[in-house]
Amino acid sequence: MIIWGTRCIQRQQLDAYIFSCVRQLKGMGMKPGDRVALSAPTSAEYVILLLSLWRMKAVACPIDPHWPVKMTDAYSARINSRHFLKGGDVQKAVCFDPACPAYGGVPGDDLALDQEVTVIATSGTSGTPKAAVHTWGNHFYSAQGSQEMIPLTASDRWLLSLPLYHVAGIAVVVRCFLAGASVVIPNACLPAGRDKDLISAIERNQATHVSLVPAQLYRMLEDPKHHPVLKSLKCILLGGSVLPQQLIERSLSLGLPVYISYGLTEMSSQVATGKPADAHTPCAKVLPYRQMRIASDGEILVKGETLFKGYGTGLRLHLPLTSDGWFQTGDLGVLNARGCLTVLGRKDNMFISGGENIQPEEIEKVLLAIEGVEQAMVVSEEDKEFGHRPVAFVKFNGPTIDSGRLTDILKKELPRFKIPDVFYPWPKGLEYFSKARRREAGKGVFLPVL
Repeated sequence: MIIWGTRCIQRQQLDAYIFSCVRQLKGMGMKPGDRVALSAPTSAEYVILLLSLWRMKAVACPIDPHWPVKMTDAYSARINSRHFLKGGDVQKAVCFDPACPAYGGVPGDDLALDQEVTVIATSGTSGTPKAAVHTWGNHFYSAQGSQEMIPLTASDRWLLSLPLYHVAGIAVVVRCFLAGASVVIPNACLPAGRDKDLISAIERNQATHVSLVPAQLYRMLEDPKHHPVLKSLKCILLGGSVLPQQLIERSLSLGLPVYISYGLTEMSSQVATGKPADAHTPCAKVLPYRQMRIASDGEILVKGETLFKGYGTGLRLHLPLTSDGWFQTGDLGVLNARGCLTVLGRKDNMFISGGENIQPEEIEKVLLAIEGVEQAMVVSEEDKEFGHRPVAFVKFNGPTIDSGRLTDILKKELPRFKIPDVFYPWPKGLEYFSKARRREAGKGVFLPVL
């Protein structure tokens, strides 16, 4: 069932929608195996379109609608998408014909486990989005493993509070439809994920489960009126970065049903999940259908049924594994004697801001392409709301360019969340600053002045 505002689409009606949508997509020239780029806000139509593409064995390629046009076009070409549906196109593709017969099955029950169903963008080491290709089996086993830790029933309702261009948003849809639970879309007027809308959506739609990144929960906790609503939930699945202990402590002191989670796009969302008894004891255990070990240098290695098919360029795939078949996450962690995971951070310079991956080198590359910029370095600065935010140090070989102009230029090349909050002047000796220490930098406090 899909619940959106005053609309409630029951399973039989949903089947008719899917049947009608498949017929519409075929009329647009779509065929099984075609990659279809999607760039639109979350809506009931978007969810129906996803299910319809899978029904016809096409591949959904969701794209962040906030990406600049240049970035979107380049990515779409690189993944070899044969069709591109934006905003209004998604609405037009989904129409209800009451004469259409109901399919009667569970979405995905006619898909082979090795059938490709999604291509999801994820940050690479250079910051350029990589295209992670997933099979139906990847998403299916991800949902099955989650079900054993966080059981869903037909009476449950999971709020779709994360966007569908993230693997975590796709995971909510798959979990709900396999378990017969309902997907709740926050609001028909606001983009999904707008925090001021989430609390009212939970209350109005009697949601039982919600997935959040720390920044979302932090903002919700600021208003005491929200606390009873959050306590009414069965599960608050929290992930997206190294989780602040203070946030966990506050949540537990309020009696919130928090589950902490570690996951990544390449593993089809969750890898390890658990319900903490306190903020200091690790509780996230590896879920079924996944395997994990810690390498000698502390890197988290993973494999299993949820491991993606590979990174796609055109129709070619590349699955980078160690010689003994493990995927290197780039994250550092430790497992205790009980097999519970503590995530320590990243091996490289990437950091997470409000649930979004940010690679400093990508921002630096755009800055260095600006006429008049001689040097640029981007570092993460701790932020109470988002965990970390990017700030930039810029050196000019001529007149200084003001921060407003720099921001305007970056907006044409980068998503909004990657735009530095502050542009600092270049300190003397910064070119000798070790990039391996940039994670320690914040407002130049740790930067050498020679």
